Amino acid sequence: MKKPFFVLSLLVIASMILAACGTTTPATPTVAALSGVVRVGSWDSADALTPFNNAITSFEAAYPGVTVQLEDVPSGYGDKLLAEFASGTAPDIFQVGDGDVAKFAAQGVFEPLDPYIAGTIGNNPLDTSVFIKAVADIGKVAGTTYLLTKDSSPLVLYYNKTLFDVAGVAYPTNSWTWADFLSAAQKLTITGADGNIIQWGVQLPDSWGDPLWTRGILPIIYQNGGDIISPDGKTASGYLNSDATVAALKWYTDLFLTEKVAPTKADVAALSGQDLFQTGKVAMLWTGVWPLGSYIKDTTFVFGTAQLPAGSAGRANSICWAGFGMYSKSTNKTAAWAFLRWIGAGDGAKAFADYALTDVKAIADAQGKTTDPYYASVMSDLGVVHPLPDFTTMKFGDCVNTPFNAALDQYISNGGDLKTIMTGVATAADTCLGQ
Repeated sequence: MKKPFFVLSLLVIASMILAACGTTTPATPTVAALSGVVRVGSWDSADALTPFNNAITSFEAAYPGVTVQLEDVPSGYGDKLLAEFASGTAPDIFQVGDGDVAKFAAQGVFEPLDPYIAGTIGNNPLDTSVFIKAVADIGKVAGTTYLLTKDSSPLVLYYNKTLFDVAGVAYPTNSWTWADFLSAAQKLTITGADGNIIQWGVQLPDSWGDPLWTRGILPIIYQNGGDIISPDGKTASGYLNSDATVAALKWYTDLFLTEKVAPTKADVAALSGQDLFQTGKVAMLWTGVWPLGSYIKDTTFVFGTAQLPAGSAGRANSICWAGFGMYSKSTNKTAAWAFLRWIGAGDGAKAFADYALTDVKAIADAQGKTTDPYYASVMSDLGVVHPLPDFTTMKFGDCVNTPFNAALDQYISNGGDLKTIMTGVATAADTCLGQ
């Protein structure tokens, strides 16, 4: 998915969430035996390279026989990586965005990590129980682990405490349902004397512009027991047009069309790109973790965060994600695994955690993130993220996501029968997936 991948890349300093835990996994007994060069590819630049450099420094101190060579390519990283795959010269460890995982897995460029994790290859196993399982499992494709998490963000519900207090509305709780959410949004939507809305209850993902952001809407589908593609990536019919998915999409779009508690894209555009949440134009905001740091720094802004509300199927969330994989043609896999393990679940990963959330439970606890008034709800919702549909097939974007976005956007603009629309999209998607 291009949009969340783009957002995640641009806002990596604010939103990086990386796995790390040096004290809960066994130390390698083969430090002296490791040697050579480990090449590491990344699209990051400037300040975002600080955790890389710090992790490399600590790794080379622990493994003096190994030199880590960072190859940062902030512009054209994807094209360079594809060329290196074609020539067999890709970095030993490389950074991957969630939109490329299925494509790379199909090309066979990932080294399967499960034998290394189990210790059947080498003698440096990894205890995966240190991770938040739902996040760690994002690194799997069809049950095989190919990547360790670099950074991620679930969706977050922000709320303006001042506006809630003025309206006499109780703050969101972690037991909120869709009904609670809608009731609060209705009470927090204010119409001026001229009949125009001057304060909305919530700003939702589709308010941001084109294209529609599927990743922001997926939690609602999951919360209602729906999905948009089969687990094997072969069909959309019965998923994208299921009663559960259509009902979830209807509830979501009604927030714009019927309830009018959320600003449309046109409303947002008319306000000249303001941060509607921080300026008090909306009382709640449904987006990723990336603005949280700047909101905290604004000492005049009184706000809170909460887990997303639960639907009929319970709590669920989606995730924007990036990971690190090992090149299947690496010529120094033992040292490459040592470094990957170091930045994914070892002492070196603490450098990334200094700049980000972490999906390693012990580090989150040590940092106070699981009890922090702003971060605790975010950390909790990491436990209910669903696998990414993008990973089911490399055709997901073209066959499912793009036509789904276009159809839902058209429905929001022009109306129609949502079940019929989604059935048409699903039928066309099946044909596309089968080609």
